[in-house]
Amino acid sequence: MRYRIPFVAVIVCAFGMTACSLPLPLARNAETTQVEELLAHYRYMSMATLDDQRNEFIEASLVYRHSPSDGTRLRLALALLVPGAPWRDDARAAQLLDAIDSTPSPRHDLVVLLERMAQLRRDDIRRCEQKIEAIRDERRKAEQKLESAREECKRADVLQQKLDELRNIDRDLRNKRPSRRTKP
Repeated sequence: MRYRIPFVAVIVCAFGMTACSLPLPLARNAETTQVEELLAHYRYMSMATLDDQRNEFIEASLVYRHSPSDGTRLRLALALLVPGAPWRDDARAAQLLDAIDSTPSPRHDLVVLLERMAQLRRDDIRRCEQKIEAIRDERRKAEQKLESAREECKRADVLQQKLDELRNIDRDLRNKRPSRRTKP
């Protein structure tokens, strides 16, 4: 019997330690589930009609205004990042994402992913704008060359007209002069 009490104490302690460690994985699983639900919601929004997307955006905005938590902040940020939406606002989404708790977690991993995605999009837009500006510069240069070529053509036409007039005058003068040939 002497050995049973310490053995029971060890088992109780082991169960107690196990019980203390259980809430952490459960909390992690709950957060993982929330991230999965947010991703599923984003997938739905990206495939929904524009009216449904607008309704989801309005709902996310209202929910965030009434209770600004990390979850509602993240949901609104996802609504702001839907591709092709007229209300898409990467800057506002970045502000919302910056305000989310940065402790390592599945939610934080999603936030980092979304921030990188938004940054890549901003970089793509900047590169596109640079390409557009380069094309505009090339077009301006081509238009200047075209205008220069048109001016050259006009000058060539004017010179050709003057040359034709001089030839006509020369021909008229030749026709009016008597021939100076001497007869043998």
